[in-house]
Amino acid sequence: MKRSFLMLGLLLASAPACAAPVSLPLDEPTTVNGIVAVCTGIGSDSRQNPAWQSYSLKVEIAGKAGQYLGDEVVAVSQGGRELLSVDCGGPWLLFKLAPGAYRVTAESAGVKAESNAHVPASGQGRIILRFPAQGGTISAQHDEKAATGE
Repeated sequence: MKRSFLMLGLLLASAPACAAPVSLPLDEPTTVNGIVAVCTGIGSDSRQNPAWQSYSLKVEIAGKAGQYLGDEVVAVSQGGRELLSVDCGGPWLLFKLAPGAYRVTAESAGVKAESNAHVPASGQGRIILRFPAQGGTISAQHDEKAATGE
C-alpha cells in the first residue's frame, strides 16, 4: 500500500504542471519561459510597427467575417510539450521562436482553434486562427451591403 502511494507521488511530481497563462501587456515585448512574446494589433499604428518584423512567428486571431478578435489564451507547444501559454487582449501575437514545427492553440469565449505552425530559418511564419462563430457585425451598413451583394 505504501509503495503504491509512493509511486503515485513520484508520478504526480514528474508530470508537467499546467501553469496559468501569463497576461501580456499590449505592445510590450515580454519574456515567458525564455521566449519573447508580444500581444499587439490594436490600431494601424500598432500593426505597422516595424519592430514586429523581427519576430519569427505571427499568429492572427479572426472571427466569422474575418474581423480581428481579442481576449484569447494562446498556447505554443513543440513535440507535445507546452512551451508557453499567454493571455492576450489584442488580435496578434508575435513570438521569437527557433526555426521548426510548432502547434498553436487558442481559446476564446470557451471555443478552441488550433493549427500547426512552421517557423522558417529566416523571415516570419504566419498563421491565422479562425473562430467562425465569433465576432459581431462590422456595421449595419456593411451587413446590408453584404446581404445585397454590393
